[in-house]
Amino acid sequence: MAMSRLKKNVVAAALAGSMVIALPGAAFATTVEDNGFTVDKTWKAASNTQLNNTEAFNFQVQFTGATAQGTWEPAQLSTDKVVRTLTADWKDLAGAGASANARLTARQLFAGYNFTAPGTYNFTVKEIAGSNPNIVYDGTVYNVEVVVSMPDDYPASDTPVIREIKAKAASGNKADKAAFENTAKANDSLTVSKKVAGAAANTKDEFSYTLKIEGAQGSYDAVKGNDKYTVEAGKDFTFKLKHGESIEIKNLPDGAKYTVVEDDTDYTEKNVADGVAGGAQAAGTIKAHGSTVAYTNEKGFAPATGVNSDTMPFVFGGLVVVAGASALLISRKRRASEEF
Repeated sequence: MAMSRLKKNVVAAALAGSMVIALPGAAFATTVEDNGFTVDKTWKAASNTQLNNTEAFNFQVQFTGATAQGTWEPAQLSTDKVVRTLTADWKDLAGAGASANARLTARQLFAGYNFTAPGTYNFTVKEIAGSNPNIVYDGTVYNVEVVVSMPDDYPASDTPVIREIKAKAASGNKADKAAFENTAKANDSLTVSKKVAGAAANTKDEFSYTLKIEGAQGSYDAVKGNDKYTVEAGKDFTFKLKHGESIEIKNLPDGAKYTVVEDDTDYTEKNVADGVAGGAQAAGTIKAHGSTVAYTNEKGFAPATGVNSDTMPFVFGGLVVVAGASALLISRKRRASEEF
């Protein structure tokens, strides 16, 4: 009788042990490795000059929930928003072009997330718009699924494995990457031109200017004839112009502010900035189809003699009249002397 009771207890214990093995339970955590899934970033700028290696792009990752796989309960993950930052040597990646590509790996994107149980884990991934006025940031929001299950040799091994990571935008099929493309914002140029006028003007004279661009970021190309320069936003840029010359600063974002100041000269400085008249200083806003500042410096003869470029025609005419009258008077005197 005692022996029979002992056998029953052993059988019950064995059955209980087999049930523990068969039922879902706690497992070792697994983390995301680089399985081929990436966040791909393309930066298309208006010019290669605007690609700078200090630019950083941020992406927000957020866990939104999970669905069970079989009888397993999915792990509870934090729903806090996590920011991942992508930096790169953008100029080196672009080469001679104005477009560069870089990426975040799956390991970088999901760093810190531990998957301790099978399930389908859902995340949203999106780009956080930055403050660079030259860039249109990509507003796409991707739903990313991380599919986790037990290994093929379970229960010998009970560390979950990540079977698949796929991304899907609001519309479209699942893909092995979440692709974000940034493009150039609307941009136009600023052209500063020079003319001289007046009887005492010298077309070989050279005039100095100081330009400052605000409400922009980074560097911009400037061209004067065959010469090329780089203008950095927020800093003074000096240049020189002669009669008939002009300089163009390219790809400035619409809405950026500019100020141009001409150094003192012995000319009378005048300018017209986008239709508004001024003197040595011009200021305005970069607008669609480009902005212009046209300087015209004037110089007549020295006013100490009472003669300048405005009065010269009258003075010259008066001298002609006086000379003519004198000649007539002399001619009459000669005739009168001969007759006598």
